This record gives sequence, C-alpha cells and structure tokens, in this order.
Amino acid sequence: MKSSRLLRWLIPVLIGLVTFVVLLITNPKIGLTWDEPAYIAAHEAYGDWFSKAFANPEIAFDESVLGHWQVNSEHPPLGKLWSTLVWSVARNFTDDLTAHRVGNMLLASIMAGLLYYWMKESYGYIAGFAAVAALFTMPRFFFHTHLAALDIPATFAVFITTFVFWQTRNKPKWTWGILLGVVWGLALATKINAIFLPFTLGLWWLIFSRKGKLAWRLVLMGLIAIPVFFAVWPWLYHNTIERLVGYIGFVTVNHHQIGQYYLGQFFMPPPWHFGFVILWAVLPLSLILLFVIGTAQNRSGKKDNGLGWLFFISALTPVVVIAVSRSLVYDNDRMYMAAYPFIAALAGLGFAWLVSGCKKLSARWNLKAVFPVGVSLLTLLVFLPQLITMVRLYPHLLSYYGEGVGGLKGATKMGLETTYWCETYASALETINAQAQPGDSIWADPWSHDVLIYYQTQGKLREDLVITSPYPTQTLLYNGARDPKSIPMVQSDWFIFEHRQTTLGLEGENSNILKLLSQKQKVDEITFDGVPLMTLYKK
Repeated sequence: MKSSRLLRWLIPVLIGLVTFVVLLITNPKIGLTWDEPAYIAAHEAYGDWFSKAFANPEIAFDESVLGHWQVNSEHPPLGKLWSTLVWSVARNFTDDLTAHRVGNMLLASIMAGLLYYWMKESYGYIAGFAAVAALFTMPRFFFHTHLAALDIPATFAVFITTFVFWQTRNKPKWTWGILLGVVWGLALATKINAIFLPFTLGLWWLIFSRKGKLAWRLVLMGLIAIPVFFAVWPWLYHNTIERLVGYIGFVTVNHHQIGQYYLGQFFMPPPWHFGFVILWAVLPLSLILLFVIGTAQNRSGKKDNGLGWLFFISALTPVVVIAVSRSLVYDNDRMYMAAYPFIAALAGLGFAWLVSGCKKLSARWNLKAVFPVGVSLLTLLVFLPQLITMVRLYPHLLSYYGEGVGGLKGATKMGLETTYWCETYASALETINAQAQPGDSIWADPWSHDVLIYYQTQGKLREDLVITSPYPTQTLLYNGARDPKSIPMVQSDWFIFEHRQTTLGLEGENSNILKLLSQKQKVDEITFDGVPLMTLYKK
C-alpha cells in the first residue's frame, strides 16, 4: 500500500524537480522587473525582523520592531514571507537576485507536480503531462515563474485552495473543513485575488453538489480563514482597524492610478472586454483551441463529477470579476494569471481527447502506426510553434503574442502594448557601463528607478552613474542603495526607452517623451520581428 502511494507521487515529484531545474537554468537572462525591488526590500525587512526576533524574543512583537512589516504593507505578507525564508538559505549558494526568485520558482514547480497529479488521477497520465506542458509553454506565464513578485504566489494560492477543496469535498470529517479554511486564510494572506474563491466554489456547489454538508464546509472555511489571515500578518497586530481599513482602501478605491494602452488608446480602466481580448492575444492559438475542445467535450460534467466545470469556472472568474467591477487593470494579462493553470488543465483534457481519437482511428483502420504517428504530429502541432517563438524571443517573453493576433507584429498593428515592466533594461547595461562618462545620469520609465538602482547594488551597473526620477523620492532598497536624483528628463545623459505605450499616456505619439527622444542619438535597440522592444539613446 505504501509503495503504491509512493509510486503515485513519484512522477509528480520528478515533474516538479525537472521544472525547477529548467527555471533555474533559464533565470539568469530574465531581467529585473518593475515590482521586484519592492518585494526584494520586503524580503530583507522581514529577514531583519526574524534576526531581531530570534535575538530578543521578548520584544519581537513590540510595535517598534514590527515596523519591519510596514515595507510593502499594501499587500499581505505570506508570499513575501515564503520568499524571505528561501532567500535566507539560497543566498549562500547563488547571486542575490536568483536567491530572491528561488521561492517562486519552487512554488511554480510544486504547482506543476500537483497539476499533473490532479489531472492524472481524474483523466489519465496523458492529460496530466499535456496540462503541465500547456501551462509552461504559455510564454508569459513561463516568464513570470522566474520573478520575485506576487503573481506566482497568488496563482499558487488560488490553485492550491481549489485543489484542496476538490480533494476533500467528499471526506466526511469536519476537520477537512478546518484544513480548507486554513488554506484559504493563507491564500488571502498572499494576495487579494483569493477573495473570489468562495464565489467560484459556491457556484460549482450550486450547479453540481447542493449537499448541505459541503455548504457548511464552505461556511466553516470562511470562519477559519479570517483569524488565519490576521495571525500571519504581524503588521495588523497594532492599530488593527486603521491598518485593515487602509489595506481594504488600497485594494479597492485608493490604488495607484495606472492606465493601460489597449486597441491604440490609453484607458483607465480599459473597457470590459479587455480581459477576454488580451487572453486571446497572449495565449498560443493551439492551447486556446485545446481549451475549447476540453471544455466542449466535457460540457455535461457527468463523466468527471463536474471537475471540468470547476476548471472552467476557475478560469473564467478572474476575467469576469474584473470586467464586471470595472476596477483598475493594467500590465496586460498579469491580473488574470490565476486563470492559467485551469486553462492549462482543460487544454490537457482536450489534448487527451484528441489522443483517444487517434487511438480509435488506429483501431478502426487496423494500422498500428496511425496512433504513434498521429500523437507525434499532434504534439508537434500543439507545442512546437510557441516553443520556437519562445526560443527566438527569450528572454523578452513579455512581448509574446499568439497566432490569434498575428504575433508581436500583428498585435502592435492592432494597438496592443509591445512590452512592459522594465525587463528590457538589462539589455542596456553593458553599453552604458562601457560608454558612459563618470557621473552621467540615466533616464528611464518614470518611477522605475529602483530597477536600475538594484542593478547598481549588485555591481551590474556602475555606481558612479546617477539614476533619475521625475520628482524627489527615496529608493525602496536597503544595503546602502542611493536615492534617485530628481532632474528634468531633458538634462539626462542616457535614456532607456522601453516601448511600453502606456508610458506615453493620453498624449500617445504626441508625447513630450517621444519629442525629446527624437532629438537624441540612438545607441542601441532590441527588436523582434521588426518591432522595437527597447531603444537606448544618449545626449
């Protein structure tokens, strides 16, 4: 019995290990992104708190010491806390940025193993392998799995809560309800995205279960989750009401005003159809088709007790909620990332259905070769196109667009954003380090200064160079990082322009940024299929 149980988990563990190795190998060229310095600062602040807490446990929860948790307190701490613990170990074996990222690579790897296990147990090993392959050949998702940001922890939190709900739904003991509540509480303590899980699970219950015990379990889930949420967030231990109200305000009405370039216009927020269009645009067409097939062939929900519908509702929820609420949405598909594992699951189901069709044809025609040849061709057709593009585009995978919009070139013509999040800045460092004069100043996308400052702290950008910002401000970073200098753009010596059209705001092509850059000397440029991703200028 024990050996069979071990064998059931052997392949998921191997899948997780292989995934982790691939992420680790592909990490070095993935440029630092806009949000990462804020979370890196949080990791280091939390690490300082742990050091003080272990040294003097009696003062660990004094308000003066808990001030360490104020860093990035606009988001709950669990994803950052996990990365802090992993970073504190990993930094002894690797560079600082990789150490900060390893925690999220581990979460993505665990998710890969669990996705295979879940699919294999319900639909067979072919569906399991195909689902994992679908998830990690989504180029933008693959990119995000490398980052020290909150999008992968938030996706993992939604996925694992849904996984635990499904695995325990028929278990009679009430303790499983407590477990589900703890998991959801931890998910809420990761990011606000998890708040919609009761809607997803409740809708599934209404359609496929309607059992009173399961309804009470969902109620118990909510009752347990609330104290768990508070327990793992020390920032709320003092001035609880005030800080909780501040957090709720930030995630609802007081968030930084960030626009989105969409269909050739600047929106704040974009129209309701943004999420649907952007997912069509950024996902490989083959995976979208498999998702449709997987959803359609399992539409009754009778064969799998409604699991396919749980995947479908989970995939749809992030898109529908944002569309209906008209809340701020930006950074293209990043706000919808929690949908990706469930889209991949249904794509895996669609792939397995097509494989079974190949098997039936092989038997009907009495030709054994039809099955292996058919499956091989199907695998190549489904996964090879995006893999080729990923290799060509790497490491700038945030510029990936699928065949449904004609790739990056077609998306640009359509008025979709070329790239975002400053990941291209890394490509400018070598030229600036070699050619800049001592004390030269560098302009980049307003408020992205901490990306360049972090590079300086790691010796990847010369320390004598001055990083600018549009207004006086301080860096979020620790370890002696210098604050940016507030000087007008026109007075800068170097200009890193990432072709993120949102930066240009309502002015668009008439922006003063573009007018000024047109007068500067172009030094270097990164392009893909003739579309510029980053252009480096100097005075």
